[in-house]
Amino acid sequence: MRVETGPGNRSTAVGLFMRNVFGAAAATLLAAPAAVAQGAVPPSSQFDVTGLIQEAVLDPTCQADPHCGGTIKVNGHVIVVPKEIVVILPATNLTWQELFAQAPLPYGLSAAPVPSSGMALADLPAPLTTYEAHVIGNRVVGGPAGADLYIAALIFASQESLNSGAGFINFIDYATGELRVGGVIGNAATGDRVRINDPVGRYGRSSSPDVRFTVDPDNPTIMAGTGYPMCLPRTNPAVADDPLCPQAQRPVVSAGPPVVYQMSIQTNDPTNPGLVGVPPDAMKQVPFEIGDYVTYSGTLVADNAAAPTAGPWPGAASTYISAHTIVSNVAIYTWPGTNPAYITIDTSLIGTGGLTVLGATEASARTRFEGMSTDPGRIVHLYGIDTAAVTGAISDRDWGTVGVDPGPPTGAVKGRWRFRPPCLAFGSVPTKFRDCVMNQANTFLPPTREVRAVVQGGWVPPVPPAVSPTAANGLVFGQYHAPIQTYIFPENVPGSPIIPNNFGSIPFLLQGGTTTAGGTIVGQLNPWPDISGGCAAPTVNAGGPYSVVTGGTVQLTASATGLAPLSFLWTVSSGSLSSTTAASPTFNAVGAVSPVTATVTATNACGSATASASITIHDPGAPSVNPVAPISVFSNASIRILLSGSDPNVPAQPLTFNVTQSPASLLNLAVTSTGPSTATLTAIAPTVPVGQQLINLTITATNTSGLVSAPVLTSITVIATDDQITVTAAQYRISKQRLDITATSTKITPLESLTLVPYVTTTGVLFDPAPLGSVFTNTGGGIYTLTVVGVPCPALPPATPITVISNLGGISAPASITTRN
Repeated sequence: MRVETGPGNRSTAVGLFMRNVFGAAAATLLAAPAAVAQGAVPPSSQFDVTGLIQEAVLDPTCQADPHCGGTIKVNGHVIVVPKEIVVILPATNLTWQELFAQAPLPYGLSAAPVPSSGMALADLPAPLTTYEAHVIGNRVVGGPAGADLYIAALIFASQESLNSGAGFINFIDYATGELRVGGVIGNAATGDRVRINDPVGRYGRSSSPDVRFTVDPDNPTIMAGTGYPMCLPRTNPAVADDPLCPQAQRPVVSAGPPVVYQMSIQTNDPTNPGLVGVPPDAMKQVPFEIGDYVTYSGTLVADNAAAPTAGPWPGAASTYISAHTIVSNVAIYTWPGTNPAYITIDTSLIGTGGLTVLGATEASARTRFEGMSTDPGRIVHLYGIDTAAVTGAISDRDWGTVGVDPGPPTGAVKGRWRFRPPCLAFGSVPTKFRDCVMNQANTFLPPTREVRAVVQGGWVPPVPPAVSPTAANGLVFGQYHAPIQTYIFPENVPGSPIIPNNFGSIPFLLQGGTTTAGGTIVGQLNPWPDISGGCAAPTVNAGGPYSVVTGGTVQLTASATGLAPLSFLWTVSSGSLSSTTAASPTFNAVGAVSPVTATVTATNACGSATASASITIHDPGAPSVNPVAPISVFSNASIRILLSGSDPNVPAQPLTFNVTQSPASLLNLAVTSTGPSTATLTAIAPTVPVGQQLINLTITATNTSGLVSAPVLTSITVIATDDQITVTAAQYRISKQRLDITATSTKITPLESLTLVPYVTTTGVLFDPAPLGSVFTNTGGGIYTLTVVGVPCPALPPATPITVISNLGGISAPASITTRN
């Protein structure tokens, strides 16, 4: 079975699955040589339903819990919505409970007589219009959840997935942030009314009648045909230019009237001076203009601000489209090989790996991804995004690479990329831009919920607590993060029993780990949409092999994957352990006979798994310290030097590092162990008023036998400097608990680092953001940005709680914040 959805954004997968079941069934009957008896109903069988949401019910036993499930009724089918399910909306994702909690008034958790989503025909009051759901799951005839149930695994919701509009922009109302599309050019009373659903004002004025159908605030969904982010000026350019959406970004062909703007733009191009002698800048968005041809998708809402999505129908004149997606027929490219560059995904298809019974009628492992890039000169890297079951931490899994269409005469559509296996073997050098190259694992399985497309050299995964750099008013550039739109599930051969969807081979359903836009990390679907219940024993790794000096100790490290909670049990053939139930106990070699066998068993509710590792015991020997390169820093800067060493006989033997300095007492040194043979040296550089100061360091390591290494010498050069820090913008987004800060420095150097100091919240409590991320990203030119999620709101004006410090000694004046929903 192929499950398809339409064009997707970062947290989007909306569309319609169409299949002529009646026609296929009729063809089978006509071809059948004789009638056959109807087989027994299988215990678990797949279903795929698309239609209007007739009823949406939140489980009354857990309505305050964001993990809560319920039921949905589509095309007459009452379908169980499990706890932990994630509903994919046009540009965001929410749990079933969050779909209710974020509904606009008069709907929501407090709606009477029961909580309502405002998306079902049965809701009171009836919604302004209808909403569609695409639900994929299994019918379970017998199982833990009940005797005969439709149980969902994937839900995609939209007002209407294939509903869109298109036309030329004939008028722009800058005061309301409204486009008129498809009417008489210059006539404000004609054309469709379109506003951007943008709670944070990423692409224009802040406006959102229903935050569930928002634009994507991280990846462009208001964009040019090439994927470049576009915007709607917040002020009338004839009166005052919008610095976030400046007119200089849109060069003029003819001053008119009417004004004619360029439709093909090269940003950062020194040969294209733009409107006022400033070339279009890839760091900023490009404005829509009258005369642009656009396509748009969104939700139909009313002008009634108190109940924008509630009926009755007020008439067409009192309604407008609140758009989550607008694409303009403008070709905007970034200068080759420079950042920021922008990329999009508009097609994604992947097989789930399930087998078709009685022969494969369709290759269920086939894969295809397509999109656009603003830099055709750089290849595209594809990654599946894996999620950790408990923490929600994400990791990128390499899926391969492909070139980008350069445009005529050697190509067709400049900027288009298509990853269509079969691909060249891993390590191959493609000779044509159309050639994709496979990943080293030679597979895309298991499938992920989301995929990432990356412009080569345009983005690298940030190491937490760092976040991805942004441009164009807060958009993450160089990558596009989107849900998979189409899954190919196993198919049955006509006449054979309907087989179940293989949800048990999909980790994001079986183990959870997806983090929703509401901040909820979901777990395994409950009830599980199959007869099996979805439970599986863990896998375990004992680590090693290990080595230890005679009479010494070594830490053992077990790892396991599977449904939490997990427990561990260790045994050793000789010697002793600090704990038999810890994941990483310490082994003591006193009395041990080499080699020692260490065995660990990991257990969860589904079963147990066992793994072993060997421990070799060696005689002691003197350790050594690896060379450390000299460094240069500014006055008062934070110093961090990685130390490492090894023991010639016992590579895993713990080492203790010692560091002395000359001249003495210039640095307050601290050495922190980070592993058996590694440590971090930290210090704060002294104040050097002029010139520079050389500090020599001597580093040694001592093993557990008391033997000391030969010294290793290095140096730190401290350079005199000063800087001035200014907070230029500070905003707190209430709905996402997100703090966005921009600061500047008079020093422009990669050696500088800015940090947000603890601040006072609206409740009067001092909050330290360091665990969630307090270090700014250096975007160049002395400009620094910080985005941190999950923090409380700072104290509101007239309070000035925001202060930023520099590793070079600078400190900003206290600043106040603004807030947005």
